[in-house]
Amino acid sequence: MTTLKSKILTVIKTRKINIFFLFFILAFAILVLTKLSKTYTDTIAFTVLPKNIPDEVIILNDSSHQLKVTLKAQGFKWLKYYLKQPYLSIDFNTDVNKADSTYVWMRTKGFSNLIEQFSKEIEIESINPETLTFYFDENAVKYVPVRPQMTIAYAPGYDVMEEESTTPDSIKVIGPESLLRELEFIKTHNIELTNINKPVHQILKLNLDSLNTKMSVSQKEVLLALDVKKFTEGTKEIPVEVINVPKDLTLKFFPKSIYVSYYTSLENFNAIKKTDFQIICNYKDLKETSTFLTPILTKRSEKAKSIRLHHEKVEFIITE
Repeated sequence: MTTLKSKILTVIKTRKINIFFLFFILAFAILVLTKLSKTYTDTIAFTVLPKNIPDEVIILNDSSHQLKVTLKAQGFKWLKYYLKQPYLSIDFNTDVNKADSTYVWMRTKGFSNLIEQFSKEIEIESINPETLTFYFDENAVKYVPVRPQMTIAYAPGYDVMEEESTTPDSIKVIGPESLLRELEFIKTHNIELTNINKPVHQILKLNLDSLNTKMSVSQKEVLLALDVKKFTEGTKEIPVEVINVPKDLTLKFFPKSIYVSYYTSLENFNAIKKTDFQIICNYKDLKETSTFLTPILTKRSEKAKSIRLHHEKVEFIITE
């Protein structure tokens, strides 16, 4: 009987405690809502964030880049300013003037842009200081070639006319001139393509791991485009021309013509003519002990690649 009575008393006490806490929480919530519904005036320090800074300019860090703004608003509107550091942006396209080695923001010029960053329910009473000075340093700008890193294996009978390149083939890099002077190219991350038998369009990410942290790039990826086509081999017989032979010499040489082999796309095969090639031997390049001339391909078709001469020597004799 005693045990049952003690249990009943315990339950009653627990319920009383729960009811007490419930009323306490409700009272606290009503108090908070009442406070937040009132209008308050206070001054907040806003961190200034510059935007639309010219590419070649670096704004030097300065803890004085703050605006103290006196606001009048309901408590609800104040919460976001107390929960995290507030900031205001200053547009370098419209809000500042350049003076020697500084940019100067003036309240009379930039006030309207600041107002737009506040809610209409907030009343701005004052903004201080009247001016902000931004010291800066200038960077150099350099367009650096992109060097694609790739392993490409075309399917049998397929190839491209142009060497692998990217769009764009160079990117804008901004940084100290001394560092840019040493930067010759930027590599992409390596990719491997195998058994390629159709055009390729693929995004390549630039490998910026080795780039100095003081540098910035205009973009972080480029487009690789490969115009892959069906290819075949062609052959043309091209006459050999010997130049700069002294007038008092009669030169006989063999062969009179040399076959030229090349690789080209099927669509260009019939467009390639014998006149697209020229083979010349220059008598002035002949060494005293040499018994042959060296044929040089001085003209070649733009529609052909992997061009090869079937003979690398032209024999000759001199007759009176």
